[in-house]
Amino acid sequence: MVSISNNSSGLAKFITTMTTKDAKPPIVALEATVVAGRTYQAYKRGKGDEARERFLEEVTGSIVWLCGVDVLNKFGDELLKKLLNSKQNFDVGTDKVLRTPFKNFMRQTPNGFSEGQVALLKCAKVASSILLANLFIGFVVPKVNHYITNTIRHNKHELEIEHANDSFEASTNKDTASNPSFKGGFAAMNAFTNAIENTNTGKLLSTDFGIAGGRMYNARSNEERREIAFRDLGSIYFYMWAQGHVRDAMNFAETGNFSRLNPKSAKTLSNHLTEFIKNNGEMSVEEFKKAVLGKKAAEITLPENIPFEVEELSLFKKAMNKISKSEPLSVAKVDDLKKFFSDKELLDRIERMSKLQPERMGKAVITKQQLIDAINDAKINNPEFLKNAFNEFTKNASSDPFKFVSDSEMRSLKKQMEDFVEQLCKSSKDGKITEDLIKKAYNKNILFNTINFAAGFGVAALFLSTFIPKIQYYITRKSTGVDAFPGTYDFNEHSERPC
Repeated sequence: MVSISNNSSGLAKFITTMTTKDAKPPIVALEATVVAGRTYQAYKRGKGDEARERFLEEVTGSIVWLCGVDVLNKFGDELLKKLLNSKQNFDVGTDKVLRTPFKNFMRQTPNGFSEGQVALLKCAKVASSILLANLFIGFVVPKVNHYITNTIRHNKHELEIEHANDSFEASTNKDTASNPSFKGGFAAMNAFTNAIENTNTGKLLSTDFGIAGGRMYNARSNEERREIAFRDLGSIYFYMWAQGHVRDAMNFAETGNFSRLNPKSAKTLSNHLTEFIKNNGEMSVEEFKKAVLGKKAAEITLPENIPFEVEELSLFKKAMNKISKSEPLSVAKVDDLKKFFSDKELLDRIERMSKLQPERMGKAVITKQQLIDAINDAKINNPEFLKNAFNEFTKNASSDPFKFVSDSEMRSLKKQMEDFVEQLCKSSKDGKITEDLIKKAYNKNILFNTINFAAGFGVAALFLSTFIPKIQYYITRKSTGVDAFPGTYDFNEHSERPC
């Protein structure tokens, strides 16, 4: 047997970690690059003052984003547990018909609180974390930066005057920045500390606009305010979406699909397929494809009048479904399906397939697509295989009754596994599927995931660390005629400004 090599398992785990949604390691790596690049660019223009301010601003922002929010979140969770007399954390996300972790939690009747009260507490925890991040990064850090810079420049200026007097050389042409008071800085720090001690906090969801607003409000000049606006608002895309868009484009160029199966799931699928080939021997592409993928969904007809519950879509979801040509999520209770199917093996598969998600309010449910997959008895639709793959991908959240996992995310993962099989079949040059071919497809998946990750990361890092600062400096230089750090340079006292 040609097993999937463990030599690449470390790389597969690394690439999976670096490309998983909301993972921290890629943010840490990107932040390290951004801190180094922006500090270097700042030093080239504004020397020590600007480099020091940029380093402190970037580092403190990263720490609060990466560590502070999680610490506050855990603290808030512990408070919520005590308040609700519960040992269980829970999500409030819901698709209304399939996964309802909040309602599952409320079945415990936590300490007499109503759904509205518990939801409000959870919302307050999240809102407070956003407020804290805005206060600290947008208001406290700029004041601290200004205070340090003004103190250092003031002390340096005093030493220069003292030296000049000793040398009988008076110097009166030194330019000094306006000395904004640190008043409010300590008050903001106290507010931040008080909020940590007395407020339930949640995971930071989105603070970019608030932080940019705070920094702009505390800017020392219009030129600095303009630079902050361009830098912070212009960076949002490259922090949030650029890496994924680059990977999507490269995936499409290579396979015709925008997404690609992550290496960890690819290994799980490859081992599943390898075991199948081991038991059946070498197979033709046609036989393999039929056994693994089965029929197309359009070829399977469901009985009429199955009582599906259909998700009520928001206007945004309706628009997105029209673009993707997707149907609303439809869900049926497993007990109701016994009236429509008599085959015991099929009913057993339906029961097993329903375990891809927790019971909803104590009742087993199954989606319309899962029902089709249960009827389409193929290797890739094996319920135990899918449950294992979904749990690995979500770190067991897909089986947790108190966690929300989007059904569309799970369907996307399964579609990527189907695409992997399609690409595997296309790669066969002699019309045969073998264990060695599966291994090669797995290794190719790792290679292209690695290349695409590196490209996406490189583009984001290059813009965030170098291009955005350079453009930011260019705008100031073009509009003022001076290549200087706006935080300490008083443009009103100089005549270099272009006419």
